[in-house]
Amino acid sequence: MRKLLSVAAGGMALLVSFSAFSADYLIDVRTPQEFSEGHLKGAINIEYQNILNGAEALNISKEQDTVRVYCRSGHRAGIALETLRQAGFRNVENLGGFEELAKTMPAE
Repeated sequence: MRKLLSVAAGGMALLVSFSAFSADYLIDVRTPQEFSEGHLKGAINIEYQNILNGAEALNISKEQDTVRVYCRSGHRAGIALETLRQAGFRNVENLGGFEELAKTMPAE
């Protein structure tokens, strides 16, 4: 059973899914300005160019945690996904573009 918790961390909202050994991270890789204009509920804003530093700062486990990324169209999220995979992250997903996601997921 997983519990979802929204936590404010350094001015960023963090969606954490607790289970025995893993957490889920929802990361918006757009610019801070784009993020401030609307984002998925519980998303963390880390620009795609800074994805590795951001993942390290959050202590995201390369083997156990799941990272889901999105941007405006899915392109920058794809770059972030490849960057994370090349760094050894195993559980990374590109969710695509914000506007499409916001039709079916809660947004702020």
